[in-house]
Amino acid sequence: MHPITPAGSLDLRSLRTWERHVQIFAAFDELGDGRVLTVVTDHEPRPLRLEFEQRHPDEFVWDQRQLGIARWEVSLRRAPPIPGRRAFLRRCALLCDATEETASEIDQRSTERSFDAHEVIVEQDTQWPYLGLLRSGTLAAVVGSANGRDRHLFDILPGDTVGDIETLDGGRTLARIAVTSALAHVVLIPRGIVLSALLADGVFARKLATICAQRARILGAQFLSHVAQPAISRVAAAILPYASPDVGLSPAFEPLQRMTQNQLAIVAGTAKEVAARAIAELEAAGALHRTEGHIARIDRAKLQTYVTEQ
Repeated sequence: MHPITPAGSLDLRSLRTWERHVQIFAAFDELGDGRVLTVVTDHEPRPLRLEFEQRHPDEFVWDQRQLGIARWEVSLRRAPPIPGRRAFLRRCALLCDATEETASEIDQRSTERSFDAHEVIVEQDTQWPYLGLLRSGTLAAVVGSANGRDRHLFDILPGDTVGDIETLDGGRTLARIAVTSALAHVVLIPRGIVLSALLADGVFARKLATICAQRARILGAQFLSHVAQPAISRVAAAILPYASPDVGLSPAFEPLQRMTQNQLAIVAGTAKEVAARAIAELEAAGALHRTEGHIARIDRAKLQTYVTEQ
């Protein structure tokens, strides 16, 4: 790996939403090898991440952190020109700064599996002997209760880890991990290899610890949202990450266009009937538009008012 040096910081919080992506892509186009651009924003930058996946597949390293209320930071850099699966590993936040020994050992000792839509990769409260890295597709972590009620915890996007908390503490799985895209490819790293790398590579160890800390922040935000926000705000917040930054009703990002009302209800932590009423109210207000029962277009600005003002 080339030494990584700062290329500057781009604070987007004072800009209007539709102005932000133009500046970020322009800055990325000028980014030299071994340089990192820090992007600061006031919301989870999932639309930006999805747009990068569309416009620059396999060309960037995305290292995201939530540092507080309305403060997110993303470290962006160009992916190194390495052939084979090693290129994907070096694109992951977990391994982008690991030693060559760590990356080589994980590359040699890991395997890769494909999973179909809705397939469960691992069930809740089971022993799973791997740390996973999602190579393509999208996954969801869902926890079930004794009364049969499911609760969405977080999404897993390309480059993200699967089973990080369980790898560190040796416990059973926190949630059921299922595919929410048409297909998903997951790199499976045996837990023993990860534990050995943690002892040998301090940078790798700190990165995995940071990823687990971010999971804790996400779970804390989920709990706060569930106890403090009305259902329509939670439904709007579940939809918002898939909204384009463009003005007015714009096409929603995948996989929202395939999500059912029941799936959205799980993400929002509410009942299907409550989610259905909230979606109908949001559509009547012009915040979204459905096609054949699925959300196809979103007005980000209108939807945002339900997240911040309700």
